[in-house]
Amino acid sequence: MFAEVISIGDELTSGQRLDTNSQWLSLRLAELGVRTIYHTTVADDLEANIAVFRNAAARAEIIVASGGLGPTADDLTRAAVAAAAGLPLILDPTALAQIEALFTKRGRAMPERNRAQAEFPQGSRVIPNLHGTAPGIDLELPRAGQKTARLFCLPGVPAELREMWE
Repeated sequence: MFAEVISIGDELTSGQRLDTNSQWLSLRLAELGVRTIYHTTVADDLEANIAVFRNAAARAEIIVASGGLGPTADDLTRAAVAAAAGLPLILDPTALAQIEALFTKRGRAMPERNRAQAEFPQGSRVIPNLHGTAPGIDLELPRAGQKTARLFCLPGVPAELREMWE
């Protein structure tokens, strides 16, 4: 079984930040007996992200992506995954309620832009994030003439990513 780890963000492709998530994820995959054959780092660009997800699905059975799940305009992972899979984004009311509850717990009103964090490709499963506003995505991606690829999208914040992995 082969895996690809994808890291998403301008801060990574520009060299402003070091990508420690890929190393950590590859070590965890190896512990499960899964060999990582590709590390891909991509900027915050929708078309580039769509291409990266499609390429990864064509060559790996397991794909783990980190980053791009925030509420800002450059957080494109949800849209890119949905486009790569040919699926619409659907609002998940349970995820929205969890995000709203996190803001309430912190004594703040949820900004409208955080609503996008509760949108998921149709048919995907939500990976709960108990300490942040970016739930993850668990989705099977079709592969031409092969068994589907399993895609897991996690936030780029290392502490959240690690807790969600566990």
